[in-house]
Amino acid sequence: MSRTSVRETVLSSLSAIGANREAQFYAELFSQQEPEKFALIVIDPRCLKNPLLETLIGNLKLLANLGLTPILLVGAFDEDRTTVTFQSQRVAKELEQTSVRTSKLNTATYALIPEIRSKTQSGLIPILEMTERRGDMNLVRLVNEINPNKVIFLQPSGGLGIDGERVRNLSMSNVADLIVNGRNLTPGQHRFLSFVQDLDEAQPGQRAYIIASPLNLLPELFTTKGSGTLIKRQAEIISATNYKKLDTQRLAQSINTAFGKTLQTEFFAGPISKVFVEKNYKGGAIFTEQDGLTYLSKFWVSKEAQGEGLARDLWDCFTQDISVFHWRSRLKNPFNDWYMKNCDGMQKKDDWRVFWNGIEPEGVAKAVVTALQAPEDFTE
Repeated sequence: MSRTSVRETVLSSLSAIGANREAQFYAELFSQQEPEKFALIVIDPRCLKNPLLETLIGNLKLLANLGLTPILLVGAFDEDRTTVTFQSQRVAKELEQTSVRTSKLNTATYALIPEIRSKTQSGLIPILEMTERRGDMNLVRLVNEINPNKVIFLQPSGGLGIDGERVRNLSMSNVADLIVNGRNLTPGQHRFLSFVQDLDEAQPGQRAYIIASPLNLLPELFTTKGSGTLIKRQAEIISATNYKKLDTQRLAQSINTAFGKTLQTEFFAGPISKVFVEKNYKGGAIFTEQDGLTYLSKFWVSKEAQGEGLARDLWDCFTQDISVFHWRSRLKNPFNDWYMKNCDGMQKKDDWRVFWNGIEPEGVAKAVVTALQAPEDFTE
């Protein structure tokens, strides 16, 4: 089977996790970046026993078939230094039996980072042994020098559980509070959160940290539906009642790339109620007024920022200010599942779904009509 055929087969198989379009996008995005920056996967030794090991190897085989080379790190949290080499050898052996090319390196290796770059550029998956956890190349320095897009901590739990409940999203400010006041944290959770805080303080706000299981690794990488725990700094969001203090060129570029369409040239000449924009223009929301009702005209996250929790940050920000509004979405919009979880109601009509929040039952019919009559803002 040719490389192209293998890639197409793998992308097709990702539909099983609801990732048809998203997988295609992320696979293309990742393949355009420096290969060592794809992801650093820190493996808890408990994940190296079946059935989790078998699942992990299958996932890594799939990533290799997509031409992606995650960096695997063994030993970052293992107190027993004597088992680290055994663990890395086991991972390498299991991967090589599935024809995945690997390269084992010790984090104390001279010129480690150039070695990692060289291996990933050659299509090999580096397996790093951290036998000297407190040495010069500790985990904080390793993350800073590789600068991966995501740092994923693989643990059997698949996420952070506090007081018996799974935490899906955690801001860095909440991490700091839990470290100081989290009386119900286990010693392991306290140590882990302290470590994440150290990573973030070394490079503030540069990346997201994810706790996942081998069972949910692929959704965490290829969809916005991951079930692990995402830890990051809350986005800084700017709000305004007009476009005067905003860079409309950057705003247009962000919207165009998110939607894959081009805004009409007169879009920013129209009246707005309020606009919310992430400070680096990675996403935003634009509200207008339609027949006396507040209408969410645009809500977007740039594709390179999808999966980072920015949609939730934006939503939490603008719903504190605007509680009654409605919006529409194409029937095939993959984000509709997210909308369904965050709306008060929805109605299908023609090619659209119309959603609303805070609208009384007697006002729904008018909201649906105004949404369907809203002008088209993109060129043909």
